[in-house]
Amino acid sequence: MKRQEKEMLHIIRNLEGLAAKVLELKNKSIPRRPIVIEFCGSPKSGKSSCINSLSLFLRRNKFRTKVLTERASVCPVADKYDPSFNIWTVCSAIAELTETLSNNSKDFDIIILDRGIFDALCWFNWLKNNDNLDQENFKSLETFLIMNKWRTVIDLIYVFTAIPEVSLEREYASLLTRKPGSIMCDHVLSSYKSCVEDASKKYCDIFQGIKIYDTSKKSLDDVNHDITKNILEIIQKNIDEKVGYFSKSELPKNLPETFYFSDTNLESVTLEYKIRDDVEVDDDSVQPIPILIMTNKEKDKFLVVKKNKKTTSKNSPESDRLLLYVGGHIREEDSFGVLDTKLLNISKLSLKREIKEETGLNYTPPRKIKNPLCIWMRDNDRSKKHLAICYIMEVDFSRTKVKLDKNEFISGGNTKSGKTLDIREILKCRKDLEGWSKLILKALTNEKGGNYSLPFWFFLWAMGWIILPKL
Repeated sequence: MKRQEKEMLHIIRNLEGLAAKVLELKNKSIPRRPIVIEFCGSPKSGKSSCINSLSLFLRRNKFRTKVLTERASVCPVADKYDPSFNIWTVCSAIAELTETLSNNSKDFDIIILDRGIFDALCWFNWLKNNDNLDQENFKSLETFLIMNKWRTVIDLIYVFTAIPEVSLEREYASLLTRKPGSIMCDHVLSSYKSCVEDASKKYCDIFQGIKIYDTSKKSLDDVNHDITKNILEIIQKNIDEKVGYFSKSELPKNLPETFYFSDTNLESVTLEYKIRDDVEVDDDSVQPIPILIMTNKEKDKFLVVKKNKKTTSKNSPESDRLLLYVGGHIREEDSFGVLDTKLLNISKLSLKREIKEETGLNYTPPRKIKNPLCIWMRDNDRSKKHLAICYIMEVDFSRTKVKLDKNEFISGGNTKSGKTLDIREILKCRKDLEGWSKLILKALTNEKGGNYSLPFWFFLWAMGWIILPKL
């Protein structure tokens, strides 16, 4: 065997060993959504070849991978200088990405986007610079593409570049002509390469990660190896999610178990983020947990859920207990590119994401909610490290279909989990409720018959659902 072949075989074995290690770690964790990676950049910079190699490697190493269709090659708009060309391609890419994340999110580990949202941003910037797109329309398109809904689901963007001479050499290598194309010509390639590099700097604080990769002096094998190894390391890193926390010293020591947000100094708190396992063992840290209580207009029916056993440890307060809420940790990704990073605002953004992931529902906490109910139990080591921030959502259960994440919750069969229960049914099984849910129940009703007690009126008032009369 030749030396070069031996070296390549060694590289491949190392990559496959890393893939096996990452896959084992991933299978032990609870999937929340796939990692989304966009490839874009200069024409003939090697991105399509890299995508094909990466996709094949991931699939053969048992990662559930989906490559979204590259749309530019099938766009019905003939003129590539017409902004409509890129409007069509990016809208098609967003449509496929949205469909996949909405309907099949749990079916994939990795989604690869070949020319998507960032790619369109680069082209729109280039069209504007070359007087093919006016400033007003550019700003409208830019605002649409950098909205939180799109950019927060893209975990990494690879921007491939190559000097024009190399791009043209690769273009002509398989052609029987040397005539330039409308895009494949020296002055366009040169100006677009500069535009891509400028755009990467311009939007680096908006997207979670942008990496420029110059392939001009790299072989195809080197490019494929570098990118594949880097992505495996990113997947491994993302398995250990970073969650938000603040110092216990931010909370008054004499707080009762239930209180309102304004009773504390939390309005000014900005969260720190660390790997979840590290935060869980830190006795001086408190993790805020935004949760949502789903009820009907009359406030006499509530969604009840129970966690899947594989998602909770035996000593978890939620283990084998009924919950009157859904929700979860604030993640570092929730704060990325957000101007207002105070706890209350980030908790709302986090809850919006959590509700979509756990129930399939679209929920946006109203801005008027500025004083939610909080729960901080200190009866065990686990509870005292978590603080619930409670929100309430009025739902027409007859018209709303809740699709519980089967990885997170028990559903179906004879279980109460995933069902809507009358308040009196809940009172009958209150011994099966976990701690936060018992306190929520206490705030919602009195213990004797299900009539609303005074604390519940204050709860509704704090949530913004009623206006108390002036005394």
